[in-house]
Amino acid sequence: MKDSLRRRIIVTVLVSQLLLAIGLTVAISLYSRAQLLSAFNIMLEGRVDSVMAAIHDAEDETKTLILDRQRLNIPAGDMLEAWDENGSLIWRSPNWSGAPHAVIAGNAPTFELAQGPSLYRGIVVRKAPIFDEEDNQTVVRKVTIVYASSTRELGDHIFRIGLFASVASLLLLCVAGWFAAYGVSRGLSPIRELAKEAARVSIQNWSFNPPREVRTKKELAPLVDALETTLAGLQRAFDRERESTADAAHELKTAVAILKSSLQLLSCQPRSTEEYKKGLEHALEDCDRLEALVCGTLSLARARQWAEEGKSDGVQNVELVNSCEQSVAELQALAQSRRVELRCLASDEFVVKADPVDLQTVWVNLLHNAILHSPSESTVSVRVSASGPDTVSVEIEDSGTGIPTEHLPHVFERFRRGDPSRSRATGGFGLGLSICKAIVEAYEGHIAIESADGTGTRVLVSLPALTMVASPE
Repeated sequence: MKDSLRRRIIVTVLVSQLLLAIGLTVAISLYSRAQLLSAFNIMLEGRVDSVMAAIHDAEDETKTLILDRQRLNIPAGDMLEAWDENGSLIWRSPNWSGAPHAVIAGNAPTFELAQGPSLYRGIVVRKAPIFDEEDNQTVVRKVTIVYASSTRELGDHIFRIGLFASVASLLLLCVAGWFAAYGVSRGLSPIRELAKEAARVSIQNWSFNPPREVRTKKELAPLVDALETTLAGLQRAFDRERESTADAAHELKTAVAILKSSLQLLSCQPRSTEEYKKGLEHALEDCDRLEALVCGTLSLARARQWAEEGKSDGVQNVELVNSCEQSVAELQALAQSRRVELRCLASDEFVVKADPVDLQTVWVNLLHNAILHSPSESTVSVRVSASGPDTVSVEIEDSGTGIPTEHLPHVFERFRRGDPSRSRATGGFGLGLSICKAIVEAYEGHIAIESADGTGTRVLVSLPALTMVASPE
């Protein structure tokens, strides 16, 4: 079962709102309880004042204090007891056995106790003065009054407030939940539209036109840009693959057609042994050309796979200058036949991690191109030097015809020829530079070509260097 982002967002919002509703209900209940208790205490103080007003001197020889119950106006369920300053009981409610000693002896102004099934909240007024009724300035005696009243109505009131807050919060939570679900669904609609538009993309349809609303969303704009960039790159890659496949098929078809025509021409009529021998030699040359094309295509495929996945087989420490000198020596005969001088220049020895055969392939391809496109009595130079703290560069430069500006951006494309007519004569298929680029990138290197029409060509290959050893003088 797939997880729903919409459901997760809605649940998160509802849980947060539920916690908020619970917190708000608790806060309202606690605040209401505190306010009601404060009002209850004020009520108790008022009733204590009425009790004190009902206490007076007995006006006899005993000088005792009495409570005038006719003047006492308190609810029937309340509990009361009064003590004089000598600790003698003045009066106690019939429904009460008396306050605990800890309540009277303590310092707390209020207390709570259970009397039967009911809870009571009380107040203690200690040593309160009783004034003469005729002269309010004269203190007759001091009394201690303990007064308690049932909190049942108070508890019911607090419960009703909490219940009202809970019901109101739940109703608001339902409304907020519906609104959150609607808002989340509406907010996620651009993502659904984006997914629908992306689902329309295929090999036959590269059109990707997300709604304008999607582009204006701050969170979705980077995703749209990334999708457009990715799809554009994929389209270019598919187009290149189609072109490469078509070019490879064309080259193979041409090579096969040439071989077939040579064999047909040879078999169309009886010929002498010498003519058959020459015909077979031409056929073998065509087979060699066909084999070279297939091998070049396979080499390019392997090199591109190494560039994408990284190559590990055959990798070892290679002395770069020695590798270049071997390639120069291998092509020395071709250079002499075209009266081109080859030079290898290096002041230091560099070590790179690579497959020696791969490096030989790169240098041979680059030098072969330089020799074929250089005029007689010219020089092709190979320079090996450090281009950074951990980077070594190999520069191959000729003074040939150069590469036209319009062809320069496409020199590394497969089956791409700057001069198709001459490349056919030299036997090239337009794969050499593509193979070089793929091999160099497989070793985390970089290759670039600088050239202009009629001014020669300069190829710069950069590779990570392991160590640099100074050459002995």
